[in-house]
Amino acid sequence: MLCLLKVIDIIKKNYGKTISIEVEPPILGGSIKQVCETIYPLVELGVSYIDITYHPKDIIKNGNGDVFYQRKRPGTNGVAGAIKNKCEESEVITVPHVICTGFTKEDIQDTLIELSYHGIESIMALRGDPPKINGRLTKFKPEKNGYSYAKDLIKQIVDLKEGKYLEGLKGEPIDFCIGAACYPEGYYKGQTADENIEWTKAKVDSGADYLVTQLFFNNDAYLKFVEESKIDVPIIPGIFPISLYGHVEKLPAVFGCEIPDGLIDKIERYRGNEQDIKKIGIEECIKQCNNLLDNGAPSLHFFANRGAPIEEVIKNLYD
Repeated sequence: MLCLLKVIDIIKKNYGKTISIEVEPPILGGSIKQVCETIYPLVELGVSYIDITYHPKDIIKNGNGDVFYQRKRPGTNGVAGAIKNKCEESEVITVPHVICTGFTKEDIQDTLIELSYHGIESIMALRGDPPKINGRLTKFKPEKNGYSYAKDLIKQIVDLKEGKYLEGLKGEPIDFCIGAACYPEGYYKGQTADENIEWTKAKVDSGADYLVTQLFFNNDAYLKFVEESKIDVPIIPGIFPISLYGHVEKLPAVFGCEIPDGLIDKIERYRGNEQDIKKIGIEECIKQCNNLLDNGAPSLHFFANRGAPIEEVIKNLYD
């Protein structure tokens, strides 16, 4: 049987039935065992591909403003390779994130070449968050000879498909399937819907094969974005079940997503009872997913971090 090695192949073959997840590399000093404990139960439930995030540095400064130390989550590429090897029998695909933050064009080319040596054929191309200083995001600043926008990173990856390397060198083509991000509720406050669609289309025009949305809870915003954008690549909804009371404030603040009043009211009723909040979050997430699939969503992508009860949602999805 032919093994499908690219995300876009799987989405098209199993339209509406594909499930994917996104995980983070272990924190500095952590073990990949922690990642495996998260993904193995989900792989057994039929997850088709796994995204591995890439995080920029978190810079810690002392009271004098001097850099005290820098920390990050290393190992995105290594985790991708390890998962690929450990889950080889299930044929699950690993999809490492490649970002602009902190990378020059040469760095990116080196990373892509190394990923191809690992047999990885699908990647997510993102601008990435700027570094943090003492836990707060700084203003994004590209590296010298780097990129400010994901669309330009995507173009470099497309060049490799044609065997075009930096400095005009011609070489062996590297044919990556390219995923990119989109934001149904807008990338930042004040951005118009037309501007948001224009930015998204620029990534597709550069060569993105599919899009994954920022997490959201308002399905109407996603469906409106899909309809109005008229983008002809799959737009995959990004899903995260609420499991803590603190998510009500934190998620909109961090991700710019709207939580519907009805869901907030249900959570407020059980304030102080985290078990019931988790139960409500799972039930509402299942409803959200089924509604998305009923309305033609090509697949579902779950953010399996921060202790999200993804396993419970997936088990009940197709009942």
